[in-house]
Amino acid sequence: MSPCGMRRLFLCLLAAVLVSSGCASYNMQELRGSLSQGNYETSLQELTAEAELSLPYLLEVGLVAHYAGEFDQSNAAFEIAEYLSEDLYTRHISREAAALLTSDTVRPYAGTRYERLLIHYYRALNYVYQGLPDDALVEVRRAGSLLRSYVDADDTYEFAGAAFFAYFSGILYEWAGDVNDAYISYRWAEAGYARYSEAYGVRPPADIGHRLVRLASELGLDDDAEGYRDVYGEPPEIPDGWGEIVLFHESGYAPWKFAEDIVLPILSGDEFVEREVWGFADRVVERRYLAYEDVELEYLLRVAVPNYASERPALTRMAVSVGDGSVNATLVEDLDRVMMDTFESEQGTILLRTAARGLLKYLAYRRAKEKNAVAGWLVNAFNVVSEAADTRSWQTLPCLISVARVPVPPGTHDVRMMFSDDGGRQRRTETLPAMTVAAGDTAFWNVRTFD
Repeated sequence: MSPCGMRRLFLCLLAAVLVSSGCASYNMQELRGSLSQGNYETSLQELTAEAELSLPYLLEVGLVAHYAGEFDQSNAAFEIAEYLSEDLYTRHISREAAALLTSDTVRPYAGTRYERLLIHYYRALNYVYQGLPDDALVEVRRAGSLLRSYVDADDTYEFAGAAFFAYFSGILYEWAGDVNDAYISYRWAEAGYARYSEAYGVRPPADIGHRLVRLASELGLDDDAEGYRDVYGEPPEIPDGWGEIVLFHESGYAPWKFAEDIVLPILSGDEFVEREVWGFADRVVERRYLAYEDVELEYLLRVAVPNYASERPALTRMAVSVGDGSVNATLVEDLDRVMMDTFESEQGTILLRTAARGLLKYLAYRRAKEKNAVAGWLVNAFNVVSEAADTRSWQTLPCLISVARVPVPPGTHDVRMMFSDDGGRQRRTETLPAMTVAAGDTAFWNVRTFD
């Protein structure tokens, strides 16, 4: 058997083990309710008891298992999800064609670009918690390769997630003692956040500039260090032998998809054939908000399209207190803005594709009706039943990600986290179990709030 075939066989066996306990669909509303209560172990048990082998399900299992501390299970789910996503991006051409005649739900869901990227964020954290820095850095490099493939495939790609992941990569490279790659990653992060600040309103973390000053000096790049010092100032002094606590605050839920029915008018004088369906679909879409007299209308074409609902969280800020020191977390990723802006840029294409699909269905209905009224009714009934918007997504992703980096002396520390709303009103406090930091080392933790 070829290496590719062996890999597919391995993944199939792994998938069978992961989801062998059931075949029913999971209830996302119940899952969210359980997660919001912090019942991660129970949520994982319920999720895996009602299993299905699909990319969205595997992504949910991977993330819930991560929060439950089941890092091996999380990585297993993400491993399958990653290869499944890659496979679906390059195969199933016949299903792509079928989707134009039925609905987008026929097309296998391969995940969005930012969903595929965030697999590597959570896998890297899993390896960090398992004390496997080399494996964590593999995920960092794979994410970088994925980002480069996005740019190669689409020169209009707006680098969604690139700035955050470059910063995250710099943190991990620095933790692993790879000063050169850390420096390069922070430079990419600086450039990425310059674009993010304009596109998504996420300001560059001041820490990036300070890291560039320090690492450039450490690498002997004195001119670069001086240039960064002129821009960002002198970084805060950290005593020799101190370590660091890095906390990621993941808040709320990313926007969720829902189906929206829209009606497109076909007028009595309209004439078109299949080979002209795309051009005619464009004209029909432009009529969406116009009013027409009944005598002008031949048919009202109902189609289903996906839409996004944003639900910004109440708890958007985090402050971290360790001993006598306190640090405010910095927003490093706004998934809400990224997803909403990405969808807005794709919405026209989605609507045009959906309208073209609806028009092909309408042509089939009209031809069947001309031959036989019953046949026309059956075709129309099939068209109505088969019309569905694609609302699949990774629904447990956070809305916002913030980072706090706290320098600490070697030893064991109690870490107090204070969560606030946009107005600065403190709503909740939590204390982490004692975190031990060795001299010059880094301790990591990511915490999730849902409200």
